[in-house]
Amino acid sequence: MARTKDRSKGISLAKGPIAIVGLVLLAYGVTAFIFGGHSFAAHPIDGAINGKTWLGLEVNAWSSLLFVAAGLLLLLAAPLHWGAKSMSLIVGLVLGAASVIALYDKQDVFGIFAANGLTKLVWGAAAALLIVLSLLPRVGKKRGDDDRTTPARDTRSEPVGDIERTPRRVVREERVVERERSDRGSSAPAAREQADTTHDVVAPAAGTTPESRETTRRQRETGEFS
Repeated sequence: MARTKDRSKGISLAKGPIAIVGLVLLAYGVTAFIFGGHSFAAHPIDGAINGKTWLGLEVNAWSSLLFVAAGLLLLLAAPLHWGAKSMSLIVGLVLGAASVIALYDKQDVFGIFAANGLTKLVWGAAAALLIVLSLLPRVGKKRGDDDRTTPARDTRSEPVGDIERTPRRVVREERVVERERSDRGSSAPAAREQADTTHDVVAPAAGTTPESRETTRRQRETGEFS
């Protein structure tokens, strides 16, 4: 019996770590918005903006919202393998771009997102980690036996009409045919010999059989031979 095979999807190495990173970013963004800078003042594109320090990072309300948005998107996409990988790559690129622009602008991003040296470092580290996580595959793929089974066909069998004759069956049939031919060949001379050696039927002589003797006796008694 040949069994059909299927492949299990395996375990995603990306979903768990991406969810953890998203949870950390979301938690920091919410607490930073409450206990850190919560001013929405901005001076785009070339202006300078300052915020307040929370856990060593300088943030304003826009910076806190950036953390919140990044963490929330990662958490929402984490249940699906490819969704988590795709969102991890997108968020990583965004945070990486924010870190590079903040390094260029010295103290903010386009006069909107406040940042100090530690904020730039966290954005850059989170970006690198998320990009690496977006490359993680599934592991533990296995072949599973399906419950459905299909009969295996002998590739050596040759179809004849509506049936398939295996080599063993062909040999048996050839032997039967040869035996029938030999039987017919041996019976033909016997039939011819029997036809050629027919005997003539001769009537028995009078008085040689019990019936003839009884007839002769009766005739003598009646005087037919007197």
